[in-house]
Amino acid sequence: MIEIVRYIKTKVCISLTLLMLVPGYVFCKSDFSVVYQVDDQVITNYDIDQVRKLRNLLNGSSIDRSEVEKIVISNKIKEIYADRLKIVVSNAELNLQIDDFLKANKITNKELTSILRSKGIDIKTFYNFVEENISWQKILDLRFGYKINNLAIKDLMPLTSTPKKIEKEYEFFEIFISNERWDPQKANLIANRLEIELNKGADFEKAVEKFSSATSKTNKGKVGPIKKSSLSTQFRNVLDGLKKNEVSKPFKVNGGLILLKLYRTRSYQTIKIPKLSVTFSVLSESSDNNSSCSDEKEIRGPVLLSKVEKNIRDILTKLMPGESYKFTDNNGLARLVTLCESFVSDKQSKALNFENIKKNEEAQRLSNALMLELRRNTTVVKK
Repeated sequence: MIEIVRYIKTKVCISLTLLMLVPGYVFCKSDFSVVYQVDDQVITNYDIDQVRKLRNLLNGSSIDRSEVEKIVISNKIKEIYADRLKIVVSNAELNLQIDDFLKANKITNKELTSILRSKGIDIKTFYNFVEENISWQKILDLRFGYKINNLAIKDLMPLTSTPKKIEKEYEFFEIFISNERWDPQKANLIANRLEIELNKGADFEKAVEKFSSATSKTNKGKVGPIKKSSLSTQFRNVLDGLKKNEVSKPFKVNGGLILLKLYRTRSYQTIKIPKLSVTFSVLSESSDNNSSCSDEKEIRGPVLLSKVEKNIRDILTKLMPGESYKFTDNNGLARLVTLCESFVSDKQSKALNFENIKKNEEAQRLSNALMLELRRNTTVVKK
């Protein structure tokens, strides 16, 4: 009996030991497994992945996981500090900021949601991003005692090329076999024979030239692009049933028979990428980060991002305003490039408001200093 009890205890002990050794992700979705604990708050893989996708959209380029983790940790520290100060962002403040963003980018909330969804981003992630900006500005205002203009979100979010739904359009070729030119019986024979030959690879353009009586003959039989609503139901049904470059069976229309060959359809158009302008500085590696955008004579721009030399442009596209990056120039010298400001170009407003720039630079300097202080007093544990 004693041996049996001892055996059971041994089995339980082994089971518990094995259970402790099994990784946590076995018991829950890896997306929601905890990666960091910041004071008494946690950060999951899902949080990091969402911010990574949003930042990729903001920057128009990919960002490393390690950099995303730093951003998420900083955001969590800001959130904890805002809670400590009882900072609240009202719905009115949030909605006003989002409405300004939508107007500036000339899109609707529905279109924004569609863009985010296409990138796998929850709309709440974007709302959190906006709320964090407002909350942090309030913290700076409260901490440093003066109002600092919030950097416009539209300047921080250049939208990448995004498909936008439009009314369906068709481009196709046609051959109209006229009963007036050929008697109905012969027209029927020609049309049926053409369908067979053309789907086997016969030259459609030559068939148009020889047999078609349509006005499109002068354009080698091509029609469109033409909107779906402009076509008869009969044409729509035929075209919707065709694959690209497939020729339809002949069907009757007024005055004869017609064959259609689908060229292409289009239900989306690509929105143009807005032209971005930037101001930036390129200094020696030993320069003070905080002064990189404060010395007017060192600031380059505003200039279209597309006009910046490629090696600098590639770096700037990965930075947020106020961020710096070290690189080696063509002469082998270590340099520090800093993005001072990035904004959507506006033909009606090419001049920069230097008063606001200086204010924003001061906000960035104070923000960086406060973050260093908060980071020193926060416990961050990687799980």
